[in-house]
Amino acid sequence: MVNAEVERICGAMADLCEPLHDAFARAGEENKKRNGDLTGRDYGWLTTHNVRGRAHLYLTGAELGVWSLTGKHRRNGELWVSDGSYRARVLHAPSERDVPPPGHNAQRRAFYANEPLSIFEGMEPLWGPANDRLLVLWRLDAETGAPAFRVVRPIGEWKYGRKEKIDIDFPLPQTASAMSDLEFRPTDAGIHLDIPASKEEGNAYGAGGISG
Repeated sequence: MVNAEVERICGAMADLCEPLHDAFARAGEENKKRNGDLTGRDYGWLTTHNVRGRAHLYLTGAELGVWSLTGKHRRNGELWVSDGSYRARVLHAPSERDVPPPGHNAQRRAFYANEPLSIFEGMEPLWGPANDRLLVLWRLDAETGAPAFRVVRPIGEWKYGRKEKIDIDFPLPQTASAMSDLEFRPTDAGIHLDIPASKEEGNAYGAGGISG
């Protein structure tokens, strides 16, 4: 069942909930103190690099459970994590909705090429390999500075401004315990997970209220 595959991915990501939120919150606060005058469109790239670099520094001393930092951070500030089975690249998201395309780099295009999972009844599911490749997209709230994370599983290539090719998409909550509150919601566009909230208020990720 594809649902079991989604649960497997969510379970694997649970150890990263607290450390990622803590590291990026601290990094955002420190960047604001040190570089508060370098803001706006002209310096957005600098904020991204500074925050990601400090987050990497804080994660080197954090308890990551089964995960560890990998890759070459000195290569333009790349931030990678792996648990020995999954590999995830932590990327800055251009917006709440957009997923960065792979571009022309051959290695990145290969990283995006996961085998698609079937979500349609009557079709045999295509199980992802043990080394599924994931993207963890981060953003800092423009007003509060609070970090938000989104986990997606890419299944191909697309160009900037076009529809992304992903089959799993869910927000990474602040705590591992909150992972159990994620609701499985398959759609024609892919597999989405929402964090339930009150019927009146919705939630911080734009999801609706609790169904059922």
